Amino acid sequence: MQNEIEIKLIVSSDITQVINDLSTKQGANLVSQEFCLENIYFDTPDKKLRSWDMGLRIRVNDSHIEQTIKTAGEVIGGLHQRPEYNIDISSKEPNLVLFPQQIWPKDVNVSKLQQELEPLFATNFKRQGKMLVYPDGAVVEMVFDHGEIISGERSVTVCEIELELVKGKPELIFELASALAKKSPMRFGVDSKAARGYMLAKNLQHFATKLDVVTVTSKDTLEQSYIKSINHGLAHWQRHIEIFIEQKDYQAISEIRKGLSLIIKANELYQDYFDGNELKSLTKSLFWLMEKLAFIDDYLRISRLIDSNGSKFKKLDKQREILILLEAEREALADAQSLIDLFMSEKHTQLVSNLMQWLYFKPWQQQSLPSLEKFQTRLLRKQAALFLAQDWELVHKSMPLESDLNYQDYLAQRLNLQHNLQVGLCVGEMFDAQERNDFRAPWDDITQGIDQLLQFEPIKQLLKQDKLIDDGSVKKWLSRKEESLIHAMEQSRKKALKLTPYWID
Repeated sequence: MQNEIEIKLIVSSDITQVINDLSTKQGANLVSQEFCLENIYFDTPDKKLRSWDMGLRIRVNDSHIEQTIKTAGEVIGGLHQRPEYNIDISSKEPNLVLFPQQIWPKDVNVSKLQQELEPLFATNFKRQGKMLVYPDGAVVEMVFDHGEIISGERSVTVCEIELELVKGKPELIFELASALAKKSPMRFGVDSKAARGYMLAKNLQHFATKLDVVTVTSKDTLEQSYIKSINHGLAHWQRHIEIFIEQKDYQAISEIRKGLSLIIKANELYQDYFDGNELKSLTKSLFWLMEKLAFIDDYLRISRLIDSNGSKFKKLDKQREILILLEAEREALADAQSLIDLFMSEKHTQLVSNLMQWLYFKPWQQQSLPSLEKFQTRLLRKQAALFLAQDWELVHKSMPLESDLNYQDYLAQRLNLQHNLQVGLCVGEMFDAQERNDFRAPWDDITQGIDQLLQFEPIKQLLKQDKLIDDGSVKKWLSRKEESLIHAMEQSRKKALKLTPYWID
């Protein structure tokens, strides 16, 4: 068995020369090779292997045939760690009995499983490889794969670099990834070729999804829960980059910002357990990306307004004029290729790399702060209620039950509400799910209500900038809309403030 540690980098063009140039500057002995690989992936019709998080592959390289099975592992950003077993065979049909018996789930009949196997898809690509052997004994395999994944009549392109640590310190492959990112646009890859192949075989694709609660348990320490929160936010961020690139769905950009916000909030919650400088630097970089993507709120607001040919303001005499103006505003806000360039940029790639290394190497464990022991031993269940109560107190004081709130009051509380809900995502799993959802529901409604208030902001801006000339009818229409929304939000708020928080026994 090998414990594979590798980094996957997605590129958009042939970067053979970049790899060659970098390899010669590494002060390492080089072994270069180039060959074509045929890979056939197998599973049962009901996808038993996939359900066990296992992948079975036959690889053909000239006359050499090898079967490989990869078992469940860990992915941190673009860093993949999966135990794998490789065995030479003589045909393109897998032979499961050659693998160690202990890798299979309990009570699996391997002979029966063998009979159920069928080919699902193939990956065929040209591989250009460099084996770098360093003076200190470290060994890294750097390969560039260019080809396609095929399932029936469907296919997708493969254009990626893999950096696999054969021997040595993991820091080395991160250094190589950074050096490559300086020379050519690229991003860390989320999915293996096999994962993409399974999606292709099923004719499926990923869609933008709402950021869900972090999966924490009563046995998790503060450190474990912190790591889970950061990994959760990073995975959501990276998944939605892929969704945007594949589908140009701008809702995915909003979800990227939510993933970033979760990481920033987790850093804030646990900041007392770190030597601040490195964490502050990391958080500052996250805010840089948040700002780069800040346009998305306006973009989605305009999109919702102009959906169905502007039906939301169809009663206005100036409907057609407003629709044309809003479409022009939206067009000026976003350019899909510019966003893809951002996600492939050196700065973005380095940010993801820094976060991956933060999670993988856990540098805080080397600090001498007295709080480190508490961070590593104190259980989250003893701290979760305090985390929630601190943010809740701020919300409660700023939105008192006895007061009536207006438009500006609600806008002023938007960030406070979002922060409180993010704390719930970080630690809410520690409490009863039904009680948590019942408590959060009206606050989610209020947050959505604030978003609905802001959906008319693009029309207000047209009036403010004198791009839309109004005889008073548009302003009256906006006022009625706001009054109706605020009335509904006030009902939800006063109901919500009477609820007992789910973290209170």
